[in-house]
Amino acid sequence: MSAAQPESGAAVLSAAVFRSRMLQFAEEMAASGAVVNAATLRNSVEAWWQEQNAWQQEVSRMLDVHHEINNALVGVRGHAQLLLLGPTGSEPRVRDRLEVIIRESERIEKAARQLREVRNRLIGSDATHAA
Repeated sequence: MSAAQPESGAAVLSAAVFRSRMLQFAEEMAASGAVVNAATLRNSVEAWWQEQNAWQQEVSRMLDVHHEINNALVGVRGHAQLLLLGPTGSEPRVRDRLEVIIRESERIEKAARQLREVRNRLIGSDATHAA
């Protein structure tokens, strides 16, 4: 599937494709004599493009939280595993709770991985490449 056609089959334009088409339309307008309208359209598209890029960079920055989650998770899981290996880990109630911590940390790790994937898709998209 192309970036402009998601799996559902519905046509969706990327921001970069939309920008390109609008600028092409502005050029066609100018060529047909509507120079002022073409300039207005071009300026509006470029202003929108700058806002789009700023928004996307801010969202990407916020999604960097996956790194902080993983760093904290390494400490939590590592300490739980160490406790399991010690004398405390031989107590059944404590062992059960430590195993829950380890199991739940795997769920958190999966969620952080999904955040990283969203961020990578956002960064890799056409819209972050201003021309």
